Amino acid sequence: MAAGGFCHALNLTKFSRVIFYVGVSCSTLASYAAMDLIIFDAGSTSTKVVVSTLTSSLNKKNLLLKAHIPAGMELTTQAIEWRIHDRKGVPVRQLQGQEQVVQLDQGDYQVQLSIGQFTATKLLTVKADTRTKSYFKANIGRLVITANHLADWSITNVSYPDISFNFKASQQVDTWVPNGFYEITLTQSGVKRRQVVNVLAGEINVLNMDIPLVEVNLIAVENKQPLFRPVEWLVFRLERGERHYVGSYHQHSQGITIPVGYYEVVATHASRVRSRQFWVKENTSNRVVLAMD
Repeated sequence: MAAGGFCHALNLTKFSRVIFYVGVSCSTLASYAAMDLIIFDAGSTSTKVVVSTLTSSLNKKNLLLKAHIPAGMELTTQAIEWRIHDRKGVPVRQLQGQEQVVQLDQGDYQVQLSIGQFTATKLLTVKADTRTKSYFKANIGRLVITANHLADWSITNVSYPDISFNFKASQQVDTWVPNGFYEITLTQSGVKRRQVVNVLAGEINVLNMDIPLVEVNLIAVENKQPLFRPVEWLVFRLERGERHYVGSYHQHSQGITIPVGYYEVVATHASRVRSRQFWVKENTSNRVVLAMD
């Protein structure tokens, strides 16, 4: 054995060898702790230190961060983000995962945990030779909202208006949020719909928000025949005395999908401009014909 050869090289007695082997075994079992490995000389009252200290890399890490999330919540490692800044606001570390152990220089730090729309920040003092432990409680729920068409979303926490976020041109919103009541505003083609939902921690909160949509055909003609040349269409929604821009289109015959309501369309071809106001209703044939003569 390698240890035996080492003992012969040191000319150890049997008793000394026994102590040495015990020391080697202990060093193996205590690989994550610092320890002294000492050989006792049976014929002397003195001791000889062979190995002074064994220190693992784990002991050098002086900051433990852990996110406490509701039981049963399954989050990917990438969904849990940590950002560490020093006292001057300079980024120091960016990490991912529910639990992190890192080594930092001694000093004051700002640590931020982010999970979807949830954020929590703490100021921590880290010491060089002491492990600082910090636990972040994340009372979050999953909010899933779907619509029947692409829409713009505005989502605001009723109790804490500073918790507010937006999504543009999306048919679905799927994100993690702090628990609480939220006002959700969906906007499609100038039409808005609002609904309040209570997001519960540890649960998936599903909501459907549809606005009835209708297909409308915009047709430009000349001498009662299709124009077959580019036309610029501008569509506006008329509501409560206000004119809301919906969109612009460029075909002589243009199909669009918009909510029910009252509208105005302005068509331009060459120097000729024509306009018309019209209703869009469900279960009807919505054809808007403009003569560009």
